[in-house]
Amino acid sequence: MQDKEELLGFSAVELEHSTLIILKLNALEYDFVQKPNPEQSFILDSLIRSSASYGENFGAQAIQTSFPDFFDFMKARGFSADETHTYTAIGTLVKYK
Repeated sequence: MQDKEELLGFSAVELEHSTLIILKLNALEYDFVQKPNPEQSFILDSLIRSSASYGENFGAQAIQTSFPDFFDFMKARGFSADETHTYTAIGTLVKYK
């Protein structure tokens, strides 16, 4: 994700069967230790939704992450969590009218 020449953030994903797995998220050097500031939250949210859209285009039916320090952020966006992952149906993030 860029704003003109400035890199704002990126996501690394893989598609395993019908699940999109977010392997890494990065936004303005956010370190996952403290709560993201508003700009970082916007970028992270955009990256998550863009990743979900990408996955849906390639047949993903679910999306998951495994960043324990980030579970509250993901749960606020409709994800469920167990002890090691957050997960949701792809339709939670990708909607068509």
